[in-house]
Amino acid sequence: MEYADMATVHTLARAAAQGGATITIRGLGIAFGSNRVIDALDLDVAAGDFVSIVGRSGCGKSTLLRAITGLEQPDGGAIDTDRDRTRVVFQEPRLLPWASVLDNVVVGAEGTPAQKREQAVEALALVGLTEKAGEWPSRLSGGQRQRIALARALVSRPRLLLLDEPLGALDALTRIEMQRLIERVWLNQGFTALLVTHDVTEAVTLGNRVVIMEGGRITLDRAIPAGRPRRHGDTGLALIEGEILERLLEQ
Repeated sequence: MEYADMATVHTLARAAAQGGATITIRGLGIAFGSNRVIDALDLDVAAGDFVSIVGRSGCGKSTLLRAITGLEQPDGGAIDTDRDRTRVVFQEPRLLPWASVLDNVVVGAEGTPAQKREQAVEALALVGLTEKAGEWPSRLSGGQRQRIALARALVSRPRLLLLDEPLGALDALTRIEMQRLIERVWLNQGFTALLVTHDVTEAVTLGNRVVIMEGGRITLDRAIPAGRPRRHGDTGLALIEGEILERLLEQ
């Protein structure tokens, strides 16, 4: 898998000079009828941090991300972040099938038509898909389509990137490649990242912190004291994975 040269990476990194957004959440509450999905949740995320969120299905992980974007309106509490510079990558790439790969990325760009195209070309280079710019999404693999979705989110230089199970449908090797790509881009661009995942290995591999949600609340906030880039199979990370899995199985 070929990615952008370092000149391109640093060009995009300088364009993201605003840095990552902070997130401050206090007393957040969201209910759907009688079902209280998020209950008095507090969370602080520093600028440029990478936080992984894990928990059983229905614990409120994806609802929390939607609330941060403003797609879900809380019935209590407050969220303070830079929503104007927030972008989301979903589990499904959600590409326009009638548009080329390049045009799918242009959708997320800003500026004049020429500027949008230039930014889209740079973003495709960053995720290693320069040679696929003129292809139709239907002709690409699942991993390639997800890289297009990532490029579309990155092309507008977000301060906050929300990742909602973006790698869940990929095979094991492609998933590892995508994890490495996400880590590499985050290290170079400095945006804040929140990742929702059911994969504890993925959560520990990518996050500076792993947050466990249970019953709409955060029940564990575990720092991951490991260097970058991270290596799959690292014994220290495996011990942390075991600790988090044990906590999840106790729920």
